[in-house]
Amino acid sequence: MIESVNGTVEVVNPAETLRNQDGIFEVTSPYGHIFQVTCRRGAKMSVREISEPQSLQSAESMTWRIKRVPRAVA
Repeated sequence: MIESVNGTVEVVNPAETLRNQDGIFEVTSPYGHIFQVTCRRGAKMSVREISEPQSLQSAESMTWRIKRVPRAVA
């Protein structure tokens, strides 16, 4: 894992990284697709595509970016 300063983590395999995590994450593919991934320990991940890339682009790097989505506190 490669951590950057803005709270985003770069990984090669997001499924392996998110296994046993708890929370909601924004995951960006090397090609620019953005997914919202909901993880609960002991349960399957829920994946929803929330954005497609604006144009077809080649992947310069094969790393995925993962950022935790803050939970609203009521």
